[in-house]
Amino acid sequence: MKTTIVSLSEDTIRFLLDGVDVAFANALRRTMVSEVPIMAIDDIFYFDNSSLIPDELLAHRIGMVPLKTDLDSYVLPEDCDCHAELGCPKCRAVLTMDVRATEDRLTVYSGDLVSEDPKNGPASPRIPLAKLAPGQAIRFEAYAQLGQGKVHVKWSPISMCVYQNVALVPGKDRAAMQECVDACGPEAAALEGDGLKVIDIQRFEGCKKCGDLVSHEEIMGNLKPDEFLFTVESNGALSPERIVAEAARILKRKLGGFSGKVEAGDLHDEISDFEVPELDEGKLYSVGSGDLEEEEEGEGGAGVGEDEEFPGDVEE
Repeated sequence: MKTTIVSLSEDTIRFLLDGVDVAFANALRRTMVSEVPIMAIDDIFYFDNSSLIPDELLAHRIGMVPLKTDLDSYVLPEDCDCHAELGCPKCRAVLTMDVRATEDRLTVYSGDLVSEDPKNGPASPRIPLAKLAPGQAIRFEAYAQLGQGKVHVKWSPISMCVYQNVALVPGKDRAAMQECVDACGPEAAALEGDGLKVIDIQRFEGCKKCGDLVSHEEIMGNLKPDEFLFTVESNGALSPERIVAEAARILKRKLGGFSGKVEAGDLHDEISDFEVPELDEGKLYSVGSGDLEEEEEGEGGAGVGEDEEFPGDVEE
């Protein structure tokens, strides 16, 4: 397996992953999306919320605010030895908000969240949370903990994570291929051996010179099954390169555990026996709808037996 960084910015990394199949590529993508932990607010204690937004809606907005995360200073709550419901300083960060509108209307932003640990403040200070009329206020204390995206999307560190196949188109004039690379840039295409390597298909086809040189059908017919271009965009909680590195570390640990089970022959979990409830197919009720004996006694509506007469019966 070989990785090559194509581009890196503050919030986005693009890299080539060569020498793997699509199953591994998708496993890496899913790990980045759902298993790399970040901080998010999970508990809020309101002291005052006189805004027009109900407590639960405001809590939902606040919980979705991405927080900068220091993975080296905190542990997941389930891995912490405190076993406290609200955590401890090793697995919890405290944030507060105290905002009041005096004479004019006021917009409350994520930047009004104040963290006791500066390393765990809001990733963006300009996310609007509420608007206050004069005299209204929002005051609360919140607790943030590490979590994973597979539990709730607020703990997912990415805003985009996609991959696509790379194509290697052979049999073209080398001078024309070099002109194509110069026109669309090394992030979209490159020379490899005697062929033209199409890295970013969308950007490549957006270049008229390259589109005239290589058709869409040629690109689709020469996709490499073992090389992919990844684009990973962070929501600001972690740097994009840290997201990829953590995902690789998590995936390696899980594969190591699976390999150990295979070597030990521990391939199947024990399945416990369970009882299937018996159903009376002659009845219209289902198990769990009530006491069967009471329902049988109550059949007949008003409880009239076969030998009893209705009050309105008339003898002929």
